[in-house]
Amino acid sequence: MLKIIIPLAGSSELFANAGYYYPKPLIEVKGIPMIQTVLNNPLLLDVEKSFIFIIKVEDAKKFHLDSTLRILAPNCEIIKIDNDTKGALCSVMLAVDKIDPQDEVLILNGDQVIDEPLGQIYKYWKKLDAPAGLITFTSVHPRWSYARLIDGIVVQTAEKNPISNYAIAGAYYFKVASAFFSAAFRSIKEGVHLDGMFFISPVVNQYVLNAENVFAYKIDNKKYHLFYSPQMLQEYERNFQNI
Repeated sequence: MLKIIIPLAGSSELFANAGYYYPKPLIEVKGIPMIQTVLNNPLLLDVEKSFIFIIKVEDAKKFHLDSTLRILAPNCEIIKIDNDTKGALCSVMLAVDKIDPQDEVLILNGDQVIDEPLGQIYKYWKKLDAPAGLITFTSVHPRWSYARLIDGIVVQTAEKNPISNYAIAGAYYFKVASAFFSAAFRSIKEGVHLDGMFFISPVVNQYVLNAENVFAYKIDNKKYHLFYSPQMLQEYERNFQNI
């Protein structure tokens, strides 16, 4: 089974400071909650799948985010945490007991939209029998994580460091869950962090060091949208209105 993990416990501070009342997953994008917009693509994946969400206890108690998620993705697993973790990788690691060792894993950001059909991308990785895969677009801005590629195969990743012009679009596929968690544990044990925060991209380097091919699927920049800040969200909505 494909387990789709979406961490939603990150900070909503930028939006709160801009006057938004609700936490980021419930902020409206084109009139519907952001998380509903995010889920539109993965929900269409025509494979046996289930979702795992990591959310804040406060967002469940005050805003009933867990109820919203169960409506959007019935039978999903919800992990509630009281405090911030030390990064997305640490949040994802909380799902280890919810996943069979032989499951596939797809990790997605909770504040992004990829317009390319995920089913098409998933089939690409499956056709290549990829141990791991990621999605890239073109950029050189240090806000992103990056992959260095040779013939479409990842040979190195770096967090917030443009080692190439292949930015990672916040989506990571791992064929075997047990292999992913082993690589993730090694990455954390080796202290691979940025300013005390642990990210997903360094886990890919563990696969590279183990001589396993990680395949990149390249998308056009116009097909990747991130809602990291209110400005990015507003720009997305303006562009949508102009279509």
